[in-house]
Amino acid sequence: MKITKLVLWTQENRLSEKFYKKLGFDVAQSDDHHSMMVLDGFGIDLVSMRDEEPFTRDSMSGDKGRGMYIYLQVDNVDLTHKEFLAKGIVPHTSPKDWPWGSREFIIKDPDGYKLCFYQSLAV
Repeated sequence: MKITKLVLWTQENRLSEKFYKKLGFDVAQSDDHHSMMVLDGFGIDLVSMRDEEPFTRDSMSGDKGRGMYIYLQVDNVDLTHKEFLAKGIVPHTSPKDWPWGSREFIIKDPDGYKLCFYQSLAV
């Protein structure tokens, strides 16, 4: 088995596509209802919400990604944080060292999904 991608329900896939491009993802495929974003072999499919069955319950749920964080490892958390600010991306948190041995900050995408940018701290 191999995890290859995530599927995220979005209000508007094109808006989310622009956001993920700012983060450094490439657009592998895009149309009016679906955008496939790729970063170093990992994919995130951005699918515009649909109201037909069997998608209604999932796509229309209110708490997008509740309890889930998408972790992206970077070489330098503080530099990445500054680069995002320079691009107009406002992180949800500031970089912080955590007792489990990483330095992290969180960014929320346009639909509220949480992306955690982290680096491992030398122990």
